[in-house]
Amino acid sequence: TTFLVMFYSAALFLAIGTFMISANGTTTYGVILSGFLFALLLECYWCCQLVDRLNEVNTQIGILLYSLDWPVELQYTKATASRYRQAR
Repeated sequence: TTFLVMFYSAALFLAIGTFMISANGTTTYGVILSGFLFALLLECYWCCQLVDRLNEVNTQIGILLYSLDWPVELQYTKATASRYRQAR
């Protein structure tokens, strides 16, 4: 939910900022505002990239875990204690 709030607030700020810049023309305030809006766009882009990477890693972990031989790997004995911890 935090990501969605950030995304929609960034979209709202972009719309309001674009309207203010187009209504007032190019002023010092408009330049500062456009810099802020650009930084906001970069932050949203980086957050989206981070979420995509986390989803990819999550998928890879799931594939690796479910390809293990679960009944053999998760039997805890003193001889195979290190393999049990690795699987966990």
